[in-house]
Amino acid sequence: MIDDPVRPARLTPETVVPTDVLPAAFEATSLIQCTDVSRVPGRRRPEWRSAAPMVLPTLAEFDHEEAAVRLSTLLGDLGFAAIHEVTMGGGRRRYQVHGVVVPPAQREDASRLLAGAWRQGRRALLGTDPIGSSSPRNAQRGILARAAWRAALLAGGRRLRADFLGIRLGDQEMAAVLVRAARLLGVTAGVMSRPGCLLVTVSDVDERTRVLRTLHTTRASAPARVPALV
Repeated sequence: MIDDPVRPARLTPETVVPTDVLPAAFEATSLIQCTDVSRVPGRRRPEWRSAAPMVLPTLAEFDHEEAAVRLSTLLGDLGFAAIHEVTMGGGRRRYQVHGVVVPPAQREDASRLLAGAWRQGRRALLGTDPIGSSSPRNAQRGILARAAWRAALLAGGRRLRADFLGIRLGDQEMAAVLVRAARLLGVTAGVMSRPGCLLVTVSDVDERTRVLRTLHTTRASAPARVPALV
């Protein structure tokens, strides 16, 4: 239960995330898109697509430590003092919840950056405008595609079966992003409806391996501080 008051954050349509910042910011926002914790009533996440996204004390909560560590690392590279908190729950069967928070003074800037990154990254991946293979925009689309799948593999409900790799999601737009990102990686992905969720699947063995390789990444250098977004 999030008991901190929800404050509206100002986000103008002109907000633009710098090109060198976008990959890390988009991966961070994709990690959060794959969770159902940071949300307003009736939604699975903050409504970042509107002009007034919600600023919450906890950016996201994960079942798996790796996802929280990755989000904390990305936010740290982007200049935010992210904190990885672990809480215990359950009765006889104990479990851990891994939360990622930022200081109150940075919450609005973080939410505005992540909102802009989601909008720009989604537009770049789902856009149908022809782009030359040697264009920097084409290279960045490949980077964003790998970032989206890396986030989904870490934060989504991953299922690896003998006949398919599946990612459980609650967000239709994230599912669409993954399908398009898969295509950019030379992979065929499909979407199936399941009770309470969507399942994005990859069936081909070689293509599954290609997708799983997106998890192998090194910490990329990033600006020490993100320029102010206005």
